Amino acid sequence: MGFELAERALGDAETRAYLLVVIAFASGVVLQFLGCILWSNWWPLLTAFAYILLPMPYMFLADFDTAWLDASKFLTVAAIVGTMAVPAVLFTAGKISTGALWMEVGAVSLMVGSLVAYDALSEEHSSGGGFYSSI
Repeated sequence: MGFELAERALGDAETRAYLLVVIAFASGVVLQFLGCILWSNWWPLLTAFAYILLPMPYMFLADFDTAWLDASKFLTVAAIVGTMAVPAVLFTAGKISTGALWMEVGAVSLMVGSLVAYDALSEEHSSGGGFYSSI
């Protein structure tokens, strides 16, 4: 009986797509913490501060005209590049190991990929298009 309920709930392709996005984001969070826990080094968690700053340009500038929207996209992409650069800089400085670097890069890739996938999925339901649709 429980299997039939789960099959009925996940029968919609859209629901499965959103579930996959949530699983990808959660996997990114798990990789973020595993990169710190497995090597007993909490320096890679510095990228978590950038996740807080990531949506800020969109939240504050997306409601304005085209120039401000372009500026918010630029600032968001700059923050994404920054989250990728922090583990590389820490690795170059000798603060984290190679395994932690790859876990952090994987975590950032999964989290940013899930953000873009969520935007693409929500674009289908809105008439204005998603935030990342023209990047």
